[in-house]
Amino acid sequence: MLKPYRYQKHYPFLLLLALFSMLITSCSAEPALTQDPLLDDSPSLVQEISASGEVVPVQSATLSFSSIGENLAVLVNEGDQVLKGDRLVINNNPQLEAARLQAQGALERARFGYEQILNAPSEAALKSAYSALIAARVNLKQQEDNNASDDIIRIARAEFDAARANYDAVFKGSSEEEIAAAEKDLEAAELSLEQAEAAIELKAPFDGTVVEINVNSGENIGAFQPVLVMADLNHFKVVTTDLSEVDVAKLEVGQSADIIFDALSDQTFSGAIEKIADKSSGVSSVYFEVVLSMDEMPENLRWGMTAFITFPLE
Repeated sequence: MLKPYRYQKHYPFLLLLALFSMLITSCSAEPALTQDPLLDDSPSLVQEISASGEVVPVQSATLSFSSIGENLAVLVNEGDQVLKGDRLVINNNPQLEAARLQAQGALERARFGYEQILNAPSEAALKSAYSALIAARVNLKQQEDNNASDDIIRIARAEFDAARANYDAVFKGSSEEEIAAAEKDLEAAELSLEQAEAAIELKAPFDGTVVEINVNSGENIGAFQPVLVMADLNHFKVVTTDLSEVDVAKLEVGQSADIIFDALSDQTFSGAIEKIADKSSGVSSVYFEVVLSMDEMPENLRWGMTAFITFPLE
């Protein structure tokens, strides 16, 4: 009779404990996932790739002399607008000046020779060939009239034949081969003079702005030392600086992009991929350079400004 009595005594407590355990289990169970009917009409998320970029000119150049520079003469200042072919810096190395004069003389001789061949025959050349032909004919006639030996007549006839062939060639003028050879000589002389002048003068390779000058007038410098930097500051492009190999594999030339410049953060500009590098440019990390052209060139854009680029993916 002892056990039933003890069980009946603690029955309310055990019932409460069982109910509490069931409540804890019910609260800790994960709820079933249900589809929210409001999500059925919601737009799907747009995938995109993002990268940082830098503004660079479409055209830029660092100019230097291929030979030692002596007593330089700087003809421009930083910020000057220049046109293609304008003289920027002169190298007063006397050896280079002597080479330029020699090249100029060679060009003049080549040009004279070309004109002579192109305009052949000249009156003087034709007169000289005709005189030689008449003299050879008279000599042959005299030898035949004087009953000279067969050997002498044979020689006189050979001289006459040679004089007649020379006259015919002169009268006909220069051959196509001779004219072509003279043209090549003239082109070579022109190229030699251009190289000699390039060693003395730095000229603007395109229309643009003098951005940086690294020398002073009167200074001497070594060969290939950077002298001047110029660029077209009216036309820029954007180049990515941290695009990973995983992301670049998803892009293609012609793809559109949205560009936000840090200096113009309140505006978004549209662009397109113009070129994708075939080789990575990173050192510690693998990055690929992508060049973007812009549909609209923002005002106050500067070389080296940073940009944030997004490439929407379909």
